[in-house]
Amino acid sequence: MVLRTGLLALLVVLGGTAAAGEYDFSIPQAETKPYTIGGRLEGRYIYHRLDEDSARYRLNYYRDAPGSDTHEWRALLELSGSYRQGIFQANLLTHHQFVDAYETDEWDNEIYEGYASLTPTAQLTLDAGKKQILWGKGYAWNPAGFLNRPKDPDDPALNLEGRPLLGLDLIRSFTAGRLANIGLTGLLLPVIEDWGNEDLGEEGDLNAAIKLYLLWYDTDLDFIYFDGQEQPRSFGFDFAKNLAENIEVHGELAFREDVPHVLLDAAGSVRHTREDQISWLAGVRYLNAIDTTFIVEYYHNGGGYDRSEVEDFFAYQEAAFDRWQASGDPSVMQRADQVTRPYYQQRNYGEDYGYLKISQKEPLDILYFNPWVAAVVNLQDFSFNLQPGMTWTGVTNFEFNFRVAIPVGPSNTEFGEKPDAMRPEIWVRYYF
Repeated sequence: MVLRTGLLALLVVLGGTAAAGEYDFSIPQAETKPYTIGGRLEGRYIYHRLDEDSARYRLNYYRDAPGSDTHEWRALLELSGSYRQGIFQANLLTHHQFVDAYETDEWDNEIYEGYASLTPTAQLTLDAGKKQILWGKGYAWNPAGFLNRPKDPDDPALNLEGRPLLGLDLIRSFTAGRLANIGLTGLLLPVIEDWGNEDLGEEGDLNAAIKLYLLWYDTDLDFIYFDGQEQPRSFGFDFAKNLAENIEVHGELAFREDVPHVLLDAAGSVRHTREDQISWLAGVRYLNAIDTTFIVEYYHNGGGYDRSEVEDFFAYQEAAFDRWQASGDPSVMQRADQVTRPYYQQRNYGEDYGYLKISQKEPLDILYFNPWVAAVVNLQDFSFNLQPGMTWTGVTNFEFNFRVAIPVGPSNTEFGEKPDAMRPEIWVRYYF
């Protein structure tokens, strides 16, 4: 009791003294640094169990076949940094990767991002330099993302190489009415040798893109336009909306004018045409009460090939391989490699696809453990790529991952002719 009374008296005295100003402490605010520095370090091992009868295996390895399997090792380092001072901000992201695989031993060093931004007002941002572009709402595909780099749908958070650009962003918010936000993005994308955009035209070409964003009736809407000297004029639309707290729907629509299209028949004749193409995607994301997430998407590829065209494509490859075996003339396979590139350069060259991913958060109360399974299905030949995987994040700043790709399908189908019969891979990431 004496101790409690003494402490109370001391607090009263100190409080009164502080009120008088003798102990007027001012707590300084935590100083915000003008810069940030971080990065990601990754080690990855990939085992390729090869399908020696597949069309792609024969095309890749007709000269020096590796046999039934190969091994691939990758080491990756990404460094990121930003500096902000007033209305000015600079951003940098570098990508460094070493690959040791069959007949491959190389370093890849790229600047993924390097740009400066000015934000003179809260409504206006100006960008100049190399910056990532991620347009569209689709999870596995982005038909309206005319400028996007191809992404891994089972690891969509991976950094992708940006594009050199001059950009402007305008945004305005409204406190009343159904239209809550409106934004306008304008981009100029020059083709600069050894810096980027080489896939968009010749040196010195200038491409332009515009995106109008609306948040209307709680629905995200984008209207997209893209054009360039050697690029088809393209119009895109996408949307995303939460129907409930645990259900989201999204979609994309793309129209491209006068697009070059290459068609290869079973005899090896190549026909070059130009056509208007319409592609679209519809998807849903659903989270149930036990933290299971379902992602389902349907994708129509307007630039893809139908079932009969794909069968002719594989028939030509098989005939070319037989001719090479009979004659020993490497020019037969060299031509086959050249004329099939328009097909193989597409991530999925068929016309219609389905995507399903099911992921479970911490099953059986196993903390930090998240297993998943995904499948991409060619809906014309019904071949598919099955991909189970898992992630564990039980150590601070570390991420442990495993997945295995299993292409399934008969001969003369997209996934049945993949070079890998099975491809397990494991990787560890460290974030700093």
